Amino acid sequence: MAAAPSTAVLALKRNHSTIRYCFEADAEPAVLPRALELLAKRGLVPARVFAQADDDLLSVEIEVEGLATDVADHVGRCLSQIVGVRQVF
Repeated sequence: MAAAPSTAVLALKRNHSTIRYCFEADAEPAVLPRALELLAKRGLVPARVFAQADDDLLSVEIEVEGLATDVADHVGRCLSQIVGVRQVF
């Protein structure tokens, strides 16, 4: 059984302008496009995307540059609400 999504996100700062979102989700075809759409509808292009499926688990890292703190926090909260997301770090 999947754990309830976390309402907090750990947006790891690689430097002062880059945010890295890391999350685990069900290995479902729509999870990654939904996550990327959160950025696309804000006119943002990820600097780096890594996704790896292992059985029924999808591990994802998305790096974005130049996000304001409030936007970074909002995107993190939205990621945790995507159907299929198990845990956001």
